[in-house]
Amino acid sequence: REIPVNYRVGGSFTRPTLLKLNDLYYFTKGYPSDTYSSNERSSSNGYTIFKIGDADTTIIGDYTYVLDYKLKYAINYFDDHDELYLNITGTGWEVPINNVIANITIPGDITKKLCYTGATDSTASDCTFKDLGNNEVSVTAKSLATYEGLTVVIAMAKGTIADTTNQQRIQAVITNLGIFLPILAIIAIIIISPRVNKNKKITIIPNYDVPKGMNPLRSGFVYKKSLLNSTITSQIINLAINKYLIIKQVSNKNYDLVKTEKEAPTDPEEKILYDGLFKGGDTVSLKSLSTSFYTTVASLKSSTERRMYEEEYFSKTQKNISNRFLAGGFIGIFLCVVSATYWSMNAAMSWFWGILISAVIIVIFASQIDKKSPKGNELFYELEGLKMYINTAEKKRIEFHNDPKKYLGLFEKLLPYAMIFGLEKKWAKEFEDLYTEEPYWYQGNTNMFNAYLMMNALNHMNQQVVAHATPSNSANGFASSHGGSGGSGFSGGSSGGGFGGGGGGSW
Repeated sequence: REIPVNYRVGGSFTRPTLLKLNDLYYFTKGYPSDTYSSNERSSSNGYTIFKIGDADTTIIGDYTYVLDYKLKYAINYFDDHDELYLNITGTGWEVPINNVIANITIPGDITKKLCYTGATDSTASDCTFKDLGNNEVSVTAKSLATYEGLTVVIAMAKGTIADTTNQQRIQAVITNLGIFLPILAIIAIIIISPRVNKNKKITIIPNYDVPKGMNPLRSGFVYKKSLLNSTITSQIINLAINKYLIIKQVSNKNYDLVKTEKEAPTDPEEKILYDGLFKGGDTVSLKSLSTSFYTTVASLKSSTERRMYEEEYFSKTQKNISNRFLAGGFIGIFLCVVSATYWSMNAAMSWFWGILISAVIIVIFASQIDKKSPKGNELFYELEGLKMYINTAEKKRIEFHNDPKKYLGLFEKLLPYAMIFGLEKKWAKEFEDLYTEEPYWYQGNTNMFNAYLMMNALNHMNQQVVAHATPSNSANGFASSHGGSGGSGFSGGSSGGGFGGGGGGSW
């Protein structure tokens, strides 16, 4: 049995009703003393769901199911009358209902009554009332098809039932306050951010030299805040330019890396990469790169990060601050997920979404906290200056400032950094007519050569490196609403309207 506990007011805010379960059991017809109480309670999309019995047990014969519950705040109050607008069965039943009888007792005189039957929004009235006396009526409907229900509207004199409008308003405000939590989270972040992110902006000055004592791995780590897989490709090219290996294009989609006679690099991270590439021999095909290469990448990333913190390009204090915010955000997400049923059962999903979205905002903020030290910040803006030069360099300016030997060396020196900045194609384009002979470190598979064609080939190589840098990997029942609205049943009333409602089905 599915019973809605949330009702929309004006299409935006939620008006809750509080559902209290008193008893839930079933018994063989005619034997009410021999009861079974196997049931399961859950919640979804503003509905409380009761599952009675066992899906793996087949029952034979007629059974009576008793669901005793109380709905609070299910009365409408108008200027001239109080009103019970109650969707008795709901229009969400997946099975037909042969007969419905509802006895309704009102604590005062009934001044008007209506009933509706059929699917949601139906104004048919294939139902009858019977006066039982003492302000009690019985309403009956027969032969309801699937997704049809019975709704009643009963008016009574104004003041018959104590007006709980103010309580409902307070309850509605409390229920909906959660939607403002993300706004508060954003305001708090705006206030906190300047205190957490203390690095100042530095004027960017174009320069055409790489940072001293750095390589593409460490530079890319500072610039991108982490070691991306594409940065590893730029370091492989840097190893080739420095004569540790030769890149040989075998086909359009395959490349060999060939070890040269030069001794292995002494830089710790470069050596990790170098050894990882050539662990299977002096020539390695990227297409068949070891399936364990991702372990080399993991070790490379760990070593690079550790070194950047040891050399104080990044602040451990800033990292701890970021980790605390991350922990808080993920704890919030976890608690929301495990307590979703609680929020839904208590008609407070705005708090669920408010806390969840706020937690996600905190996680995003934590991931964006600047963990660079002042030393790392200076290096970052030095790299920004290098990026500005690469981005604005033109062929004429390159030729003017350098003789052919120098500007060809400039192309090679800055190529790995252009890849870090995502400017490798632009950088190669400027040298398309200048760089026309194959370098010692690259062997193409065609007779034609220029810098731009080589860069396209290296981009294909990058895709293969990135592919090997990570390990390989070897229906809702509430699509439509069957609840009601909180409006009057005498003006625009219909089947499926009012409080209560929902639906149900069989195993």
